Amino acid sequence: MNTITILHLCEHFGDKQVSFHGVSRLFELWIPAFDQNRFRVLLCSRKGPSELADQRLKAAGITPFYLGYGKMDPRNLFKLIALMRREKVDVLHAHGYGACTWGRIAGLLLRKPVIVHEHCNYGTVPVFQRPVEWVLGHFTRHAYAVSESTRKFTIEKRYIPAARVETLYSGIPLDQIHKAEPGWTDSFRQEQGRKPGDKILGVVGRLESHKGHLDAFKALQLILKERSDVTLWVLGNGRYEETLRQWVKDNSLTDRITFLGYRSDVVNVIQCLDVQLFPSHQEGTPSTLFEGMAVGNVCVASTADGQGEILRNGEDALLFAPGDVEVLARLTLQVLADPYQARRLRLGALARIKDFDMKRCLGVMERKYEEVRGA
Repeated sequence: MNTITILHLCEHFGDKQVSFHGVSRLFELWIPAFDQNRFRVLLCSRKGPSELADQRLKAAGITPFYLGYGKMDPRNLFKLIALMRREKVDVLHAHGYGACTWGRIAGLLLRKPVIVHEHCNYGTVPVFQRPVEWVLGHFTRHAYAVSESTRKFTIEKRYIPAARVETLYSGIPLDQIHKAEPGWTDSFRQEQGRKPGDKILGVVGRLESHKGHLDAFKALQLILKERSDVTLWVLGNGRYEETLRQWVKDNSLTDRITFLGYRSDVVNVIQCLDVQLFPSHQEGTPSTLFEGMAVGNVCVASTADGQGEILRNGEDALLFAPGDVEVLARLTLQVLADPYQARRLRLGALARIKDFDMKRCLGVMERKYEEVRGA
């Protein structure tokens, strides 16, 4: 049986502000894990190269292609068509607005199947995009959404018929999540100036306004009124970093909030945390959540989008409405004061994450590739 050539096309892998985009992390995990005997899987970014992303992808055995043009530049289409012809692409799997726009047009012109993959519920679509989405939505035969709320957005705002949109949780490769080396977490905590017994909260992810970092900071202010042994680590980078740093400075919290930046060893670092916070206002199903659950962290999370679908309040996490700073603070104080509840939540997270092994996601995609290629 001949191998099927798949091209994953996305917006970008990272930039000067975001070292390695969350969807890029999925490619890093997905592409080497596909059945190499059945699938030849390629990767392309609509934007240009990103140094760190290039390094990480190439270390995973992935050499990406680049279109290198702006979102609205029609040269994307010509270069994409040339790439698909040269590499004899059988199926195009597109992620992100520009990638899905040019990808679907290329698919129609070349009569190749295209899969649209939506990773977030954005709530609305800019007015200028809507006519294009309406037209292309009716030509879209296959689509994935990373959560039920994202599926609803894909149907209602991207105009893709409901029967063609499947919810597919990305998950995480559980066999690649390992405990940090003995003593590493204690050593790292000490490097960051933490004493034994100090309580560390953490927020992991891109520094964007919708990720809710300011909610976590405001919750910390309330927590510090009750106990003085709590600090907060911020892992990640992004365009909102200067705003966040200025807020911390203006509110005299520089000794309580530490920006650790982008960390390639994030799975080790989060094992230092007493509680991991997920305060997003808008989300799909973040890999950071799956990683936190996989290492058995205590999770206090907003019910935004996929988070509220995956987590079960009181069983594997404590949940609050997005933006409710007071409840976020109260739940965090509650679990910090109750080691029995913390242990129960840790065990619940370790049990729940077994339902989100990435092998299932890959299996679904592989079957789809075979189905659409043969259609």
